[in-house]
Amino acid sequence: MARATIKDIALAAKVSPMTVSNVINGRQAKASAETIDRIKAAIETLGYTPNMSARSLVSKASRMVGVLIPFTEDQNQLLLNNPFYAEIVSGIESALREAGYYMMLSGVRADGGRLETLQSWNMDALIVLGVYKERLYEELKAHDLPTLLIDSYIDDDHFYHLSIDDERAAFDATSYLIDQGHTQIALVTGLIRANGVVERRVAGYRRALEAHRIAYDPALVFSKSVTFDWGAEAAAAIVVNPGVTAAFCTADLIAAGLLAGLHRLGKRVPDDVSVLGFDNLPIASMVYPALTTVDQSIAEKGRLAGNLVASILDKRATPRETLIPTSIIVRDSVNRRS
Repeated sequence: MARATIKDIALAAKVSPMTVSNVINGRQAKASAETIDRIKAAIETLGYTPNMSARSLVSKASRMVGVLIPFTEDQNQLLLNNPFYAEIVSGIESALREAGYYMMLSGVRADGGRLETLQSWNMDALIVLGVYKERLYEELKAHDLPTLLIDSYIDDDHFYHLSIDDERAAFDATSYLIDQGHTQIALVTGLIRANGVVERRVAGYRRALEAHRIAYDPALVFSKSVTFDWGAEAAAAIVVNPGVTAAFCTADLIAAGLLAGLHRLGKRVPDDVSVLGFDNLPIASMVYPALTTVDQSIAEKGRLAGNLVASILDKRATPRETLIPTSIIVRDSVNRRS
C-alpha cells in the first residue's frame, strides 16, 4: 500500500495542500477549528506519518539530538553496562520523545573519534555525559551545536550545564556516617581524575573529615573503577583494617560489589562494616541489606536534560547552569555505633 501524502490528506479533507501543511507544522492560526478537525480525521483514517527526511531538508532541522557517553575508563566500553547510564538515557529519550525530538545514542572515545559520523546525521543538538577538558571537548566546541554537558566541570560559557553539587553531596554522605558514630571511614571510588566528578566527591569526603576534626588517612582511599568487581575486590583491603567501621562508595555499583565482597569474607553489614552508596539506582533496594545511599534522581535528571535541550531548540529562555539537589535515602546498610 502506498504511503499517504499531504495531497491525499488535502483531497480527503477538501482543503488545499498548503492548509494541511500549515496544520501539521503547527501553523493553525488561519484554519478554523472545523477545518483542523477534518484534517486530523483524514490523517488518522489514512494513517499519514510525516517524512522526516524530507522535512529536515526543507527546514534544515533534523529534530535529532545526539547523546554521547565518553569512554573515560577501560571498563565501560559496553555502553549501558553501568545501570547509571541506562537510567539517565531512558529519562533523556522519554523527554525528547514527548517534545517531538529523536535521540541517537553513541559511545565516544576521549579523542572524539565518532563526532564526524554524528555530524553527517545533521544533529540539531548534543547531550554529553561526563566529558573532561581534552580533545573531545575541543571538537565539541568546534562543531558549534547547542550542547548540554551533564556532570562535567568544564568552565566554558559555550555550553549549557546540568549537574549536582558533587562535593556537597559527598560531604553530606560522609557527615551522615560520622553522625552515626563512625570515625574510621574508607572511601571506595572510581578513577580520580582532575576536574572530574570523582575528584569533587573525594574533596567532599575530606572536607567532612576535617569539619569533624578527624584526620584524613590516604591509606583508607581505594580508587580504581566504577564497577561491581572493583567493589568486591576492595572488600579484602577493607577487612584487613579492623578499625574501619564504615565505607562510603561513590557509586551504588561499587557499593553493591563491596556488599558482596564483605559477605564472602564473613563480615556482617552493617554490624561489622556499614556501607553507604551514591546514586540511588534501583539496585540499591535489591541488594542485601538494602543500601543507604545518596539520591540524585537519575531518571528525572535525564528527563530534565531532555527538556532543557528541547527548550533550547524551541528558542525558549533556558538557564545556562542547572543544579539538582541531592538527599540521603536511609535504608538498612548503615548502623549507629555506640
